[in-house]
Amino acid sequence: MTEISNSSEDQVAVQELQRVFQLQKTAFLRDPYPTAEQRIALMKRVPDMLRKYRQKILQALDADFSGHSHDQGDLLEILGMFDRAKFNIDHVAKWMKPVPKASNPITQGDSKAYVKYQPKGVIGNMVSWNFPFDIAIGPMLDQLGAGNRVIIKPSDLSPACGEVLRQMCAETFDEDQVAVINGGLEFARHFPTLAWDHLVYTGSGPVGRQVMTAAAANLVPVTLELGGKCPAVIAPDSVDDERTFATVAGIKVIKRGQMCVTVDYCLVPQSQVQAFTQKLTAHMNANFSEGNAAAHACGILSERHVSRLHKLLDEAKSSGAEVIQIGKDLQPGSRDMPFYLVVNPSDDLALMQQEIFGPILAIKTYQDTSDAIAYINKGDRPLGLYVFAKDRGFIDQVTQQTQSGGVAINTIALQAGQPSMGFGGSGASGMGRHHGEEGFREFSIARGYFERGSGGTIDWIIPPYGAGTRMLIDKVAYAPVAQQALFALKQLPKNLMAKFR
Repeated sequence: MTEISNSSEDQVAVQELQRVFQLQKTAFLRDPYPTAEQRIALMKRVPDMLRKYRQKILQALDADFSGHSHDQGDLLEILGMFDRAKFNIDHVAKWMKPVPKASNPITQGDSKAYVKYQPKGVIGNMVSWNFPFDIAIGPMLDQLGAGNRVIIKPSDLSPACGEVLRQMCAETFDEDQVAVINGGLEFARHFPTLAWDHLVYTGSGPVGRQVMTAAAANLVPVTLELGGKCPAVIAPDSVDDERTFATVAGIKVIKRGQMCVTVDYCLVPQSQVQAFTQKLTAHMNANFSEGNAAAHACGILSERHVSRLHKLLDEAKSSGAEVIQIGKDLQPGSRDMPFYLVVNPSDDLALMQQEIFGPILAIKTYQDTSDAIAYINKGDRPLGLYVFAKDRGFIDQVTQQTQSGGVAINTIALQAGQPSMGFGGSGASGMGRHHGEEGFREFSIARGYFERGSGGTIDWIIPPYGAGTRMLIDKVAYAPVAQQALFALKQLPKNLMAKFR
């Protein structure tokens, strides 16, 4: 599932996983329903943990990415977790309260029906390399808020980040609460085979399918965040809007395009594609060409990833697509890389078939709104859909006639950063949600309760059946005026109703 394998080290990691897994299972059975105060106390540790390890986090990102913007590290890997922690801390007590459900007073009297959200147990989280702290800690906050125990498996493609994550969680939590275990390929393959109470995976679609298949053997519920080709639809009234191309360019720079919710391609009105491309190119040259925007972005994860991206570009050039380079040529052996715009690439190119996950932006054209919608709908459902428009009718038409995990209007990716709103995919881009109340419910069991009260006709449906049951079936349940008849039954004295049994 990943690239690196060390058999002996993986065997040790597997043994450690099995030990901690059993430890957490035992701890959960000992305390299966932590109080709101207990959950809040654990979540309150997270901001202090991140503050203490801030410099180590930034250094680890630098090491794994061969240079990483500290601004982005602070904003996306650390400070965002402060907001998620605070939101969950402020609301978890409310989320834990029983949710009343309707019952029929005629048949059930004054009985009560309600749902309580019960912790699932021990949850595994398989973290991707591109956001090694955010994707580990963000879901962990939801999982702890829901009363669970957590084991995190960092990606072996970001080993420095994985080690810092292990150190800071070991210092902050007991291992029967939260544990981080690092390993390679064999460990990654073993991880989803355990009888988890829930499993989370963030990464590619093909590996997500492997994870889901392995989890299915134990009927483990899964949350999958798989990315996809996220489009930005530019309406005719927004092509010339500076905010449009500034947002497209700025978001694409983040993580140098190595972000599942970044824009993968733009759909631009055919008559305005030249104007849009010129404005976008000018903006990127003015802001992100010097030093290939290293101060604002990061390096490419590995030389293998660099090679893959250049193969996409070479194929596009060979096909006759217009390729615009922004920034300096790649230095041999460097993991830095310029930005590229590819105008009107053919749909059969790998560039348009695969999630790009790098500093390349495709620009496609459309004739009218229906044409743009049809183009989006012929592919897999993306993780994010972005619409830049002033016309509300255009926005509604595009968003209502397409499907995606989330939507952002006149911006990109911010639907993924709202602590109050569930985030996840749809179809090939994933399943399940985390963040906020949706995350709390994702990692809980919606346990239904029924408390019998007095009144109603409950006794009539419990054997042994009598004349009253038959009357209820024949004369009431199947009667055209069933509701009126049931209401009349409710008015009968309880002792009289008992005689019909």
